[in-house]
Amino acid sequence: MNDQELISHIEELGLSNKEARVYVAALQVGPSPVQRIADQSGIKRVTTYVILESLVGLGLVSQSVKGKKTYFIAEDPGNLKRLIEKREHELKEQKANFTHILPELVGLKSVPKEMPNVKYYDSADGIRTIQGSFMENAKKAGADYIYGFSNVDEFYTYFPDFFPDRLRVGIPSRFLYTSSKGAYLKEADVERNRESRWLPLDKFPVSGDFLIAGDTIAMLSFGGSNPMGVTVASKEIAQGLRALFQVAWEAAEIYNK
Repeated sequence: MNDQELISHIEELGLSNKEARVYVAALQVGPSPVQRIADQSGIKRVTTYVILESLVGLGLVSQSVKGKKTYFIAEDPGNLKRLIEKREHELKEQKANFTHILPELVGLKSVPKEMPNVKYYDSADGIRTIQGSFMENAKKAGADYIYGFSNVDEFYTYFPDFFPDRLRVGIPSRFLYTSSKGAYLKEADVERNRESRWLPLDKFPVSGDFLIAGDTIAMLSFGGSNPMGVTVASKEIAQGLRALFQVAWEAAEIYNK
């Protein structure tokens, strides 16, 4: 192993590059004055002296005086183990401090009740995550209905094998949709635990998919190269959109007679 490799390994124990170089140089030259160690390490004399004083404090170097000269002696390399023990002790303290402050950090992250909680997803897998978590949250919140409005042609282009999780969690739905195929979803309403109403695409050029359940809204877009979605958790916004949905639901009856 060459000097550079040794120095790199010593740095991993917690010394700086210059401290490691000075220590290796001190080991190589034996008891020596500052200048000789500086020459061996390739570091300026003044800097080497400061580093040697630091290494003395760490117990890795000792010094002795002979006549008018001060000699520095590298201590047994086994003393490097102290660096590991010191780091272990510091790590234990850091872990203890972290455990102490973690509840406060979690408290800082908590979103005020009056502020909507918004999450963004920008992939097909993200959309599936929205669908799954949305339905589970709706079940936990005790939602009586899931309300939806969708361009189903776009939706099934991206997700041809989609099966609604709301059937698994047992929540009925009311669903407004546009499709070039007409009102074809009504045939499966009973088995899908759903009420659906079709709207003509030419009069209502909806793009995307909107869901409301409990206090959460999910909005999906299929216009770009990748689908994207946003969820918003807000009691007030959800309440307002449910009211708008109800208006649209009643107005859609004329197209479904």
